[in-house]
Amino acid sequence: MATLSRRRRRGLRTQPSLRSATIPPRGTYVPMRRGPHPATWLPTPVVLCLALFMMEPDRLKAAGPRAGVAYIPAGEFLMGTPEAGGGLSDERPQRKIFLNAFWIDLHEVTNRDYLRFIEATGHRAPAHEQSALTLWEEGRPFPGSDEHPVVNVSWNEAVAYCRWAGTRLPTEAEWEKAARGTDGRRYPWGNEWDLTLANSASFWAGRTVEFRGGQEWQAFWVKGEGARIAEREGLNGEVLTLAVGRFPKGKSPYGLFDMAGNVSEWVADFYNPYYYLQGPLSDPPGPAPTILKTIRGGSWLKPTISLRTSDRDFGQPDSRLTGVGFRCARDDR
Repeated sequence: MATLSRRRRRGLRTQPSLRSATIPPRGTYVPMRRGPHPATWLPTPVVLCLALFMMEPDRLKAAGPRAGVAYIPAGEFLMGTPEAGGGLSDERPQRKIFLNAFWIDLHEVTNRDYLRFIEATGHRAPAHEQSALTLWEEGRPFPGSDEHPVVNVSWNEAVAYCRWAGTRLPTEAEWEKAARGTDGRRYPWGNEWDLTLANSASFWAGRTVEFRGGQEWQAFWVKGEGARIAEREGLNGEVLTLAVGRFPKGKSPYGLFDMAGNVSEWVADFYNPYYYLQGPLSDPPGPAPTILKTIRGGSWLKPTISLRTSDRDFGQPDSRLTGVGFRCARDDR
């Protein structure tokens, strides 16, 4: 693999996230508003789904966490941010939402998982439009990154994977309940920020990082401290994802890993900044179609404000981004 010059590498980081570096990152402005015989390598989600459908309901609930999924029981939870709770305008008003029971993966889909999907379907490998930000080579993930969350996959490709696995993307409401539980907590682990509990810009800097505008984002990730860290520690000297489950103390109340940080995650919903003003209070399906899809959870690129359980982000469904992956969910049947 050819080594890129430092200048070229830094230049390639101008568009690793949802927006170019010339536009302030979310949280800095008020917007308009993730080999062997076939019998032995069936993908974990497929094997899991087959097993789940064959089991009794009570046994299902007991087996969920051990099998790599969490059972989220039916009931209400607080979604969004209260008026006095800070946050951004598209997170308000905070509402009490009822959801039927569902299942959701404990971990983000990994490169190993996605490779099985590719081998089974012939689907294209994850790739970024800038080659230095592509983390697969010759149809396989970089050595040592099998357990990293897959990135550079579009919303459309995430949907294709979930369909192949017999699952689906979670709705935005399902994602938030799985991340924060029923007590309205600010982060998956509680209400106090702790930079050691999630893979974010703060984790890598060793201090709390907030960006007050695009210039500060560029100063950190394109020209400064973050660029130097990524060159030293990142995949291909660029991308700072880590193996899923690296932060067990940062789990959500339902035991999900990396619901803050590592990678942001595609969810099923279209994005509408005003949806909380008008959406239903029971199993909200998301707004009418727009040109954008919702993304949740913050990522390794993000400042502290973006790792809150209520934070909302968005991207075009055909975008392939180094900070965005996904996890799967399914109905409780």
